[in-house]
Amino acid sequence: MELNLPADSTTPTCLPNAQTSSIKAGLIKEESSISKAVIIAAGNGSRLQGYQHGKPKPLIKVGGLPLLKRVILSAKKKGITEFVIVLGHQAARIRKEIKAQKLGVKITWVRNPNWHKANGCSVLKAEKFVDGKFLLLMSDHIFNCDILEKIKDVDLGKDCGVLCVDHRLNRISNLDDATKVRTEKNRVINLGKSLTDFNAIDVGIFVLTPRVFDALRRSQLNGDYSLSGGIRALAQEGQMAALDIGDHFWQDVDTKPDVKHAEQLLLRSTRSKTDGIIAQAINRRISNWITKWLIKTPVTPNQISIFNVCLMAFIAWLVSFGKPLNTMLGGILFQFASILDGCDGEVAQIKLKDSKFGALVDTLSDHVSYFIFIIGVTIGAFRNTNDPMMFFITGGSLIYLIFALKFGLLYIQKEGSGSLRDLDQDIAALNHSKQTVWYLKFFGLVHHLGRRDLFSFSGFIIMLWGNITLFYWGLMGAVNLMSFGISISAVALLYQRHNFNILNPFKKFFRQISTWFSNPAIKLQPEKELTE
Repeated sequence: MELNLPADSTTPTCLPNAQTSSIKAGLIKEESSISKAVIIAAGNGSRLQGYQHGKPKPLIKVGGLPLLKRVILSAKKKGITEFVIVLGHQAARIRKEIKAQKLGVKITWVRNPNWHKANGCSVLKAEKFVDGKFLLLMSDHIFNCDILEKIKDVDLGKDCGVLCVDHRLNRISNLDDATKVRTEKNRVINLGKSLTDFNAIDVGIFVLTPRVFDALRRSQLNGDYSLSGGIRALAQEGQMAALDIGDHFWQDVDTKPDVKHAEQLLLRSTRSKTDGIIAQAINRRISNWITKWLIKTPVTPNQISIFNVCLMAFIAWLVSFGKPLNTMLGGILFQFASILDGCDGEVAQIKLKDSKFGALVDTLSDHVSYFIFIIGVTIGAFRNTNDPMMFFITGGSLIYLIFALKFGLLYIQKEGSGSLRDLDQDIAALNHSKQTVWYLKFFGLVHHLGRRDLFSFSGFIIMLWGNITLFYWGLMGAVNLMSFGISISAVALLYQRHNFNILNPFKKFFRQISTWFSNPAIKLQPEKELTE
């Protein structure tokens, strides 16, 4: 739902009447969690004027998304569905671009005619639209969504608010322009851009109560119209807590170099400590370079997944001839397909389009690709050997793989996931010091061998020899080992975590068969005499 509100031009100053104070009116509504966010998007972004065809700062694209849209979707991902967005410079253009219905959220637009003043004025304009704890976000900041997970359910206690801070001063790209913060024992002591005694930086993410509006008024009476002035007033009263964001990334986007640095942070965030060895050393470096250009296009993650299936079909056709040159070229393309396979997830993560459905599409496309590729390799090996037994071996291996994937999909369904990568991580966790079942420990140890990055790279090395038959036998061994590992581990995890006995469906089937054959209600119809 989108509310069309007229410009608030009746107030000549950004100091509302103190009688509207939420505190005096007793309108503060205590909530255990937060569902509403206020976003400040009123400034003119003078250092970015003329950039990207003269777009207002909230519409500047970073990582393929307008800054304001990215902030909204980041908050939505963590359960925030209502937004109060304060506009000023080029308000009409921003509203035309950002549509609440398309984003699946509710937006209340508020116009600040005094947008040329400091941002504390814009925060005050949101006062009558909030009545409890709320998130306060800046439209020109990018950040890891998990920061909101840390702060949105925080228990304020007697505090008026919490400010997210970053203590990693050496990672701040433009320290001179940053808002410095002095903290002690998770309390905000002082803050400001000109602060000289500081140990943290203001990230621009707050949880506040309506008490902040009175603090802003007190600060403005002293001539300070900034948000920092109001927060400083609360800090001096001992009512502002600080929350360190840890290793999570963020970036204040004020200049063209900031845009470039922000996109580098987004690309770097797609790399994970759980990535395989080859992914870390080779694949991610190349896939990030490809993704850097893909995010500037309208190409969707699912389209990348489908394209990869088509590429694998071409590779399968290529190697099906069984010729050495075809095999070598197929190996090179096989490794490239593995690299490209990472791009769909990277684009989804950067453009905030990751979902359970997208993860399922990625999982299914990966395994459809494998099936097609295995068939192509089998045909190529048969053309070299004329041994029909290869088709029976491949057929049995694929049937076994289907059963193994069925167990894997059943497990991730029980876990509420959509990606077999989650199963992969849980299988790895089976290799722990207290694990007494030797085969579970074994599969937990060698699980990484079945990852696409290492599997594809190994296939690439073998196929460079140009011997498709050699690769076929290695492929069959790997497929059957992977199928055995997935099925055994998934069954064990289903039993351990969900008390699910995999024999139950079979017992139900045989019970039904038994019922059919033992049913005494079946009667034979009397024979009819045939006459000519």
